[in-house]
Amino acid sequence: MTLRTLDGLHLAGTLVRPDMPGSRAVVLVHGGGVTREEGGFFTRLADGLAEGGVASLRFDLRGHGESQGRQEELTLASILNDIRAATAFIRETTSAQEVTLLGASFGGGVCAYYAAKRPSDFSRLVLFNPQLDYKWRTIDTRSYWVDDSISEEAAQQLSEDGFIQFTPTLRHGRPLFNEVFWLHPIEVLGEVQAPTLIVHGTEDTFVPIGLSRAAVQKFGASCELMELEGAQHGFAVHDDPQYLNPQSQEWQAFVIRSVTDWVTG
Repeated sequence: MTLRTLDGLHLAGTLVRPDMPGSRAVVLVHGGGVTREEGGFFTRLADGLAEGGVASLRFDLRGHGESQGRQEELTLASILNDIRAATAFIRETTSAQEVTLLGASFGGGVCAYYAAKRPSDFSRLVLFNPQLDYKWRTIDTRSYWVDDSISEEAAQQLSEDGFIQFTPTLRHGRPLFNEVFWLHPIEVLGEVQAPTLIVHGTEDTFVPIGLSRAAVQKFGASCELMELEGAQHGFAVHDDPQYLNPQSQEWQAFVIRSVTDWVTG
Protein backbone atom coordinates (compact mmCIF):
# COMPACT_ATOMS: atom_id res chain seq x y z
CA MET A 1 0.00 0.00 0.00
CA THR A 2 0.96 3.65 -0.26
CA LEU A 3 0.81 6.03 2.68
CA ARG A 4 0.38 9.75 1.96
CA THR A 5 2.24 12.04 4.36
CA LEU A 6 0.84 15.28 5.74
CA ASP A 7 3.11 17.25 3.39
CA GLY A 8 2.20 15.21 0.32
CA LEU A 9 4.91 12.57 -0.10
CA HIS A 10 4.03 8.96 -0.82
CA LEU A 11 5.61 6.30 1.38
CA ALA A 12 5.70 2.62 0.51
CA GLY A 13 4.15 0.40 3.15
CA THR A 14 2.94 -3.11 3.92
CA LEU A 15 -0.26 -3.82 5.81
CA VAL A 16 -0.58 -7.31 7.30
CA ARG A 17 -3.90 -8.50 8.68
CA PRO A 18 -4.58 -11.61 10.76
CA ASP A 19 -6.92 -14.27 9.34
CA MET A 20 -9.53 -13.30 11.91
CA PRO A 21 -10.07 -9.56 12.47
CA GLY A 22 -8.97 -8.47 15.94
CA SER A 23 -8.90 -5.38 18.11
CA ARG A 24 -5.13 -4.89 18.14
CA ALA A 25 -2.64 -3.41 15.68
CA VAL A 26 1.01 -2.32 15.63
CA VAL A 27 2.77 0.45 13.70
CA LEU A 28 6.38 -0.58 12.96
CA VAL A 29 9.05 2.12 12.48
CA HIS A 30 12.41 0.91 11.17
CA GLY A 31 15.92 2.19 11.81
CA GLY A 32 17.98 4.65 9.77
CA GLY A 33 19.53 3.52 6.51
CA VAL A 34 17.46 0.33 6.13
CA THR A 35 13.92 -0.37 4.90
CA ARG A 36 10.58 -1.41 6.34
CA GLU A 37 11.70 -5.07 6.20
CA GLU A 38 14.62 -4.47 8.63
CA GLY A 39 16.66 -7.08 6.79
CA GLY A 40 13.73 -9.50 7.01
CA PHE A 41 13.24 -9.14 10.77
CA PHE A 42 10.17 -6.87 10.51
CA THR A 43 8.76 -9.18 7.83
CA ARG A 44 8.92 -12.11 10.23
CA LEU A 45 7.72 -9.96 13.12
CA ALA A 46 4.62 -8.95 11.14
CA ASP A 47 3.89 -12.61 10.39
CA GLY A 48 4.31 -13.52 14.06
CA LEU A 49 1.98 -10.73 15.11
CA ALA A 50 -0.62 -11.83 12.56
CA GLU A 51 -0.49 -15.37 13.91
CA GLY A 52 -1.27 -13.84 17.31
CA GLY A 53 -4.27 -11.99 15.89
CA VAL A 54 -2.54 -8.59 15.57
CA ALA A 55 -2.51 -6.46 12.43
CA SER A 56 0.57 -4.41 11.56
CA LEU A 57 1.67 -1.61 9.28
CA ARG A 58 5.30 -1.08 8.35
CA PHE A 59 6.49 1.64 5.97
CA ASP A 60 9.71 2.91 4.45
CA LEU A 61 10.79 6.19 6.01
CA ARG A 62 10.98 9.09 3.57
CA GLY A 63 14.21 8.86 1.60
CA HIS A 64 14.42 5.12 2.31
CA GLY A 65 13.54 2.04 0.31
CA GLU A 66 10.67 2.63 -2.11
CA SER A 67 9.40 5.82 -0.49
CA GLN A 68 9.62 9.31 -1.93
CA GLY A 69 11.84 12.00 -0.43
CA ARG A 70 15.57 12.48 0.06
CA GLN A 71 17.50 11.28 3.08
CA GLU A 72 19.39 14.54 3.42
CA GLU A 73 16.06 16.32 3.98
CA LEU A 74 14.91 13.86 6.66
CA THR A 75 14.09 15.28 10.10
CA LEU A 76 12.76 13.81 13.32
CA ALA A 77 9.74 16.11 13.03
CA SER A 78 8.92 14.72 9.60
CA ILE A 79 9.03 11.18 10.97
CA LEU A 80 6.73 12.22 13.80
CA ASN A 81 4.20 13.47 11.26
CA ASP A 82 4.59 10.28 9.20
CA ILE A 83 3.86 8.20 12.30
CA ARG A 84 0.74 10.29 12.78
CA ALA A 85 -0.37 9.50 9.22
CA ALA A 86 0.40 5.80 9.65
CA THR A 87 -1.57 5.69 12.89
CA ALA A 88 -4.64 7.24 11.28
CA PHE A 89 -4.34 4.83 8.34
CA ILE A 90 -4.16 1.66 10.41
CA ARG A 91 -7.02 2.73 12.67
CA GLU A 92 -9.19 3.41 9.64
CA THR A 93 -8.32 0.21 7.77
CA THR A 94 -8.37 -2.26 10.67
CA SER A 95 -10.78 -0.65 13.18
CA ALA A 96 -8.24 -1.56 15.88
CA GLN A 97 -9.10 -0.39 19.37
CA GLU A 98 -5.61 -0.89 20.82
CA VAL A 99 -2.64 0.30 18.77
CA THR A 100 0.99 -0.27 19.77
CA LEU A 101 3.86 1.85 18.46
CA LEU A 102 7.11 -0.04 17.84
CA GLY A 103 10.38 1.62 16.87
CA ALA A 104 13.85 0.20 16.23
CA SER A 105 17.20 1.93 16.71
CA PHE A 106 17.04 5.37 14.99
CA GLY A 107 13.26 4.95 14.84
CA GLY A 108 13.06 4.09 18.53
CA GLY A 109 13.82 7.51 19.94
CA VAL A 110 11.34 9.30 17.73
CA CYS A 111 8.67 6.73 18.66
CA ALA A 112 9.30 7.40 22.35
CA TYR A 113 9.00 11.14 21.70
CA TYR A 114 5.74 10.62 19.83
CA ALA A 115 4.29 8.51 22.64
CA ALA A 116 5.22 11.24 25.11
CA LYS A 117 3.62 14.06 23.14
CA ARG A 118 0.49 12.26 21.85
CA PRO A 119 -0.33 9.76 24.62
CA SER A 120 -3.88 9.11 23.45
CA ASP A 121 -2.73 7.69 20.09
CA PHE A 122 -1.17 4.48 21.43
CA SER A 123 -1.96 2.01 24.20
CA ARG A 124 1.53 0.45 24.31
CA LEU A 125 5.11 1.24 23.26
CA VAL A 126 7.85 -1.17 22.19
CA LEU A 127 11.45 -0.05 21.59
CA PHE A 128 14.24 -2.14 20.05
CA ASN A 129 17.74 -0.92 21.02
CA PRO A 130 16.41 2.65 20.84
CA GLN A 131 18.46 5.73 20.03
CA LEU A 132 17.08 8.01 22.75
CA ASP A 133 19.77 10.71 22.55
CA TYR A 134 20.19 11.84 18.96
CA LYS A 135 22.65 14.61 19.76
CA TRP A 136 24.99 12.18 21.50
CA ARG A 137 24.90 9.78 18.57
CA THR A 138 24.91 12.39 15.78
CA ILE A 139 27.07 15.20 17.14
CA ASP A 140 28.96 14.34 20.33
CA THR A 141 30.47 11.06 19.04
CA ARG A 142 31.65 12.48 15.71
CA SER A 143 35.21 13.76 15.28
CA TYR A 144 34.12 16.47 12.84
CA TRP A 145 32.06 18.18 15.59
CA VAL A 146 34.04 20.00 18.30
CA ASP A 147 32.37 22.04 21.06
CA ASP A 148 29.06 21.80 19.18
CA SER A 149 30.53 23.30 16.02
CA ILE A 150 31.19 21.44 12.79
CA SER A 151 34.66 21.47 11.23
CA GLU A 152 35.34 23.65 8.22
CA GLU A 153 36.03 20.61 6.07
CA ALA A 154 32.74 18.92 6.99
CA ALA A 155 30.86 22.18 6.52
CA GLN A 156 32.28 22.50 3.03
CA GLN A 157 31.22 18.93 2.28
CA LEU A 158 27.71 19.76 3.45
CA SER A 159 27.63 22.78 1.17
CA GLU A 160 28.92 20.88 -1.85
CA ASP A 161 27.08 17.57 -1.47
CA GLY A 162 24.14 18.55 0.70
CA PHE A 163 24.85 15.75 3.15
CA ILE A 164 27.43 13.82 5.16
CA GLN A 165 27.52 10.05 4.78
CA PHE A 166 26.70 9.08 8.36
CA THR A 167 26.75 5.32 7.72
CA PRO A 168 27.21 3.41 4.43
CA THR A 169 23.43 3.56 3.86
CA LEU A 170 22.40 6.74 5.71
CA ARG A 171 22.97 10.40 4.79
CA HIS A 172 22.40 13.31 7.15
CA GLY A 173 21.82 16.87 5.99
CA ARG A 174 21.79 20.23 7.73
CA PRO A 175 18.11 19.99 8.80
CA LEU A 176 18.76 16.98 11.01
CA PHE A 177 22.11 18.22 12.31
CA ASN A 178 20.43 21.38 13.57
CA GLU A 179 17.33 19.62 14.90
CA VAL A 180 19.13 17.19 17.21
CA PHE A 181 20.38 20.08 19.35
CA TRP A 182 16.80 20.73 20.44
CA LEU A 183 14.71 17.56 20.17
CA HIS A 184 15.68 15.14 22.96
CA PRO A 185 13.54 12.01 23.51
CA ILE A 186 15.51 11.14 26.65
CA GLU A 187 14.18 14.33 28.31
CA VAL A 188 10.46 13.58 27.79
CA LEU A 189 10.26 9.92 28.82
CA GLY A 190 8.49 10.97 31.99
CA GLU A 191 5.56 12.06 29.83
CA VAL A 192 5.08 8.58 28.33
CA GLN A 193 1.86 7.11 29.70
CA ALA A 194 1.83 3.87 27.71
CA PRO A 195 3.29 0.68 29.24
CA THR A 196 6.65 0.21 27.56
CA LEU A 197 8.82 -2.75 26.61
CA ILE A 198 12.47 -2.20 25.67
CA VAL A 199 14.44 -5.03 24.07
CA HIS A 200 18.21 -4.57 23.84
CA GLY A 201 21.24 -6.79 23.20
CA THR A 202 23.96 -6.66 25.84
CA GLU A 203 26.76 -6.52 23.22
CA ASP A 204 25.24 -3.72 21.14
CA THR A 205 28.11 -1.54 19.87
CA PHE A 206 25.90 0.94 17.98
CA VAL A 207 23.55 1.88 20.81
CA PRO A 208 25.10 0.71 24.12
CA ILE A 209 22.68 -1.10 26.41
CA GLY A 210 23.69 1.20 29.25
CA LEU A 211 21.57 3.90 27.61
CA SER A 212 18.44 1.74 27.88
CA ARG A 213 19.29 0.69 31.42
CA ALA A 214 19.55 4.32 32.45
CA ALA A 215 16.31 5.21 30.65
CA VAL A 216 14.05 2.63 32.32
CA GLN A 217 13.54 4.66 35.48
CA LYS A 218 12.74 7.83 33.53
CA PHE A 219 9.49 6.55 32.01
CA GLY A 220 6.24 7.88 33.40
CA ALA A 221 4.55 4.51 32.91
CA SER A 222 5.72 0.99 33.69
CA CYS A 223 8.78 0.07 31.64
CA GLU A 224 10.27 -3.41 31.28
CA LEU A 225 13.78 -3.96 29.89
CA MET A 226 14.40 -7.32 28.23
CA GLU A 227 18.12 -7.94 27.77
CA LEU A 228 19.41 -10.42 25.20
CA GLU A 229 22.69 -11.72 26.53
CA GLY A 230 25.43 -11.55 23.89
CA ALA A 231 23.30 -10.00 21.13
CA GLN A 232 24.62 -7.23 18.88
CA HIS A 233 22.52 -4.43 17.38
CA GLY A 234 19.45 -5.88 15.67
CA PHE A 235 19.50 -8.98 17.87
CA ALA A 236 22.22 -10.72 15.90
CA VAL A 237 25.75 -12.00 16.24
CA HIS A 238 28.51 -9.62 15.17
CA ASP A 239 28.75 -8.92 11.43
CA ASP A 240 25.59 -10.77 10.39
CA PRO A 241 23.58 -8.06 8.55
CA GLN A 242 21.38 -10.59 6.72
CA TYR A 243 20.64 -12.53 9.91
CA LEU A 244 21.82 -15.85 8.48
CA ASN A 245 23.53 -17.12 11.62
CA PRO A 246 21.38 -19.64 13.56
CA GLN A 247 22.00 -17.71 16.79
CA SER A 248 20.73 -14.50 15.20
CA GLN A 249 17.62 -16.32 13.98
CA GLU A 250 17.06 -17.84 17.42
CA TRP A 251 17.32 -14.44 19.15
CA GLN A 252 14.95 -12.82 16.67
CA ALA A 253 12.41 -15.66 16.92
CA PHE A 254 12.46 -15.23 20.70
CA VAL A 255 11.88 -11.49 20.38
CA ILE A 256 8.98 -12.03 17.97
CA ARG A 257 7.29 -14.46 20.37
CA SER A 258 7.93 -12.21 23.37
CA VAL A 259 6.63 -9.05 21.69
CA THR A 260 3.52 -10.83 20.38
CA ASP A 261 2.78 -12.18 23.85
CA TRP A 262 3.39 -8.75 25.42
CA VAL A 263 1.16 -6.90 22.94
CA THR A 264 -1.68 -9.37 23.36
CA GLY A 265 -1.24 -10.03 27.09
